Amino acid sequence: MIENKLKLGFLAASLLITVAGCSSDDNVDATASQEESGVLSNSEMKLTYGSKLLGNYMSLKNSRITFNRFSDASQSQAVAQALKTVNSYQPDLTNAVALTGNQWYTINSGDKYYIPANTTFTGGINFNGAGTLIILGNLGGSNWLNVPNGGVVDVAPSGNIQSTANFHLNAGSTLNNYGNVTYTTQTVDGTVNNFSELVFTQQLSLNGSSVVNNNCSMVFNGFTQLNAALNNGGFADFKAGFHINGSGNLVLATGSLTDITGGNITVDGKIKNTSNGFARIDISNAATIGNMNATPAFEGKIDINTTATIYSSKINSDVTLNANTFIASNSCTPQRGLAACDDSVLQFTLAATVQSPTVNGAVLSATDVKVVNGNAYVSYHTNDEVYGDAANGSVRIFNVQNQQAASLTAQADFNNAEFNGIDVSGSKVYAVGGNNAGSRLMTTPLTAGAFNTNDLSVFTTHKLPSITGKNSFVHNNMLWLVAGANNGGFFKLDPANGFAVTDQFYSQGARAKYVAQNGTYQAFFAVEGSGAYLRIANIDGTNPQEYRYPTLAQTVQDGKNVITMDDEYVYVALSDKGVAKFSLQNGSLVSHFVPNDYRVNGSKVFKQNGYTNGVAVNDCYLYLANGADGVIVLNKNSFNVVGHFNLAESANYIYADNGLLFVATGRNGLNIIKIN
Repeated sequence: MIENKLKLGFLAASLLITVAGCSSDDNVDATASQEESGVLSNSEMKLTYGSKLLGNYMSLKNSRITFNRFSDASQSQAVAQALKTVNSYQPDLTNAVALTGNQWYTINSGDKYYIPANTTFTGGINFNGAGTLIILGNLGGSNWLNVPNGGVVDVAPSGNIQSTANFHLNAGSTLNNYGNVTYTTQTVDGTVNNFSELVFTQQLSLNGSSVVNNNCSMVFNGFTQLNAALNNGGFADFKAGFHINGSGNLVLATGSLTDITGGNITVDGKIKNTSNGFARIDISNAATIGNMNATPAFEGKIDINTTATIYSSKINSDVTLNANTFIASNSCTPQRGLAACDDSVLQFTLAATVQSPTVNGAVLSATDVKVVNGNAYVSYHTNDEVYGDAANGSVRIFNVQNQQAASLTAQADFNNAEFNGIDVSGSKVYAVGGNNAGSRLMTTPLTAGAFNTNDLSVFTTHKLPSITGKNSFVHNNMLWLVAGANNGGFFKLDPANGFAVTDQFYSQGARAKYVAQNGTYQAFFAVEGSGAYLRIANIDGTNPQEYRYPTLAQTVQDGKNVITMDDEYVYVALSDKGVAKFSLQNGSLVSHFVPNDYRVNGSKVFKQNGYTNGVAVNDCYLYLANGADGVIVLNKNSFNVVGHFNLAESANYIYADNGLLFVATGRNGLNIIKIN
C-alpha cells in the first residue's frame, strides 16, 4: 500500500500557532493541559485545541427530556387493568333481593339477587333465566347452581364461591370474578372473566362454547382439555397438564406467566402470543412434553423455560428458550427472572448540544463515537446530498468525565478527507473514510488522551482499498476494515506493512456495511439482495461462521446499518426492517422488532415511518436512532418497548457508554444525554 503523509511541515506562511496559559513546569497535569488553547494549520488541515477556543460550539443544557414511557412490560397490562378493576368495583344493587340463610330462591329473566357481605348463603337457587346474581359474601352449601344462557354472576372483591358449592356455567352464561372462586364442576360452557383468584379443582373440559379470560390468577388442579380459547393475561398454573385440541388455543399476553408444574402436555391447536412483548412459560421437571402434532405448536414472543427437549420445528422464530425473562411480582403473579433493570425509573437528561463543525462552508455530520478513559472521540463527514462529493471531515475530542459539564477540547478539521468511522487503540486514533481519490485512513497518536499540539506531521493518511472506508477496529496490531463500493468488502490489513491487505473475507463492496467487536468475538454485517448476511468469528478472525437470513431482506439498502454487541448477542440496525438480535454462539435470530409495525391498542405508535439508522446497547437497554421518530428504547432481554423520546431533529446515529448517550442529528449537531 502507498502511505501518503499530509503536507504538515511547519511552513511559516501556512502555520499559525497561538498558545495561551502554557506552564513552564516539566510535569503539566491533565487539567492544566486541557486549559491550553491554540490553533495550528496548513493547507491540508487545521487543529484547534482548548475549551476556551471551542466553547462556543457547546451549549450545556442539563434539562430533563420528556420520555414517553409505556406500561412496564414485565407486568401484564391485563393484570394492571385487573387490579384497577377490582379496586374500583362497585356493585349495582338497585332493586336487588338479598339471599339469606338456607332457603330456596328462583332467579328469572330480569331478576337481580345478591348475597350480602359477611354472610354465607347455603340454600338453593333455581337459575331459570337471564338474571343477575351478585355475591358480596359467601356462596356455600352443597346445592347445584347452573347458570343458564344470559345469566350473569358477579363475585365482588369481598365475595367467595366456596368449594362445597356445585357451580356450573352453561353456554351463554357469564362469570365475572373480582373475588375468590372455587370451581368444582368439570366443564365450562360459558364465559369466565377473571380479575382475581379462581381455582378449578377437578379434571376440566373447556368446551367449544366457552371463553375463558384470565387477567389475574387461575389454577388448574386437574388435567385440562382446551377445546376453545383460554386467554391468559396474568398467571395460570396447570398442575396436571393439558391437551389443546385442534379447535383450542392457549393465547398469552405480554408479561403473562404460565406454569406447567405436573402432568403431560400435548398440543394439536396452538400456544401463541400475538402481542408485542414477551410472555413466559415455565415447564417444571415434574411435567412431561407429549405429542406436539401442531407445527409449530408455539408461536410469537414466548420465552419457554424448561430442561425438556422442544424440537425446533415446534416453535417459530419469535420463540426463545430459557431466556429467564423477568416477570414482575404483584398480587396476581409471582416474580420470575432477574430484575436487573427497572423500567419505571429510567429517565434521560439532555446534558449538552454541540454544533457541528463547518469546513469550507460545509456543515458536517457526526458519524461515529468511541469513548476511552473519559474522552469521547467523534468523527464527521460531509453530507453528499447537500454538498455533493466535497470531502471535508473532522475529528473531535470531548472531555466527558463530568457528565453534567462536558467540554470540547480539540477539533481537527480536514480539507480533503472525510470520516465515516473512528476507533481508538493503543493510544492512537484510527479514522476511516475517503476523498475523491478513494478510501483513506487517518491515524494520529494520543498523549494522555489528547492530540499532539506541537507537530501536525503526526497526522498521517494511508490509502485503503475501494472508494470509501466505512468503519474499522484494531486488534492484535491488525486493522479490520469495512470498505464500500467498487473493490470494497471486509478486510484485514497490516499496519506494520503500510496497511497492506493480508486477507479479504467478503468481496461485495456495495453490500458491505459494518463490523463490531466485544473483546471476544467480531461480527461483520452485509445487506444482500436476498436478505441479511452475518459473519461471526473469534476476535482474531478464527473459527468464522456465516449466516444468512432471507426473512430480513431490506427494501431500503443504502442505510448505514450500524451493529453493536454485548457479551452474548449482536444487534443490527436494519433500516426499514427495524432491529434484530442474534446469538453470537450459533447465529440464531433471537428477537426482531420493527418500529413501523408497533401498535398499542390497535393504534400505530411511531407515525413518522422512520428508519432504524443506528443502535446502541448497555447493561439493560437497546437504543434505536429511528430518524424522525426519535430514540426508541427497548428492554434488550425481552425486546419490549420501554418508551421513546424526540430531539429537535431526526436521530441518525447513537452510541452508549458509561451512562451517556451520544445522538447525532445530522448537520444539526450532536446531543450528549445522561441516562438517569
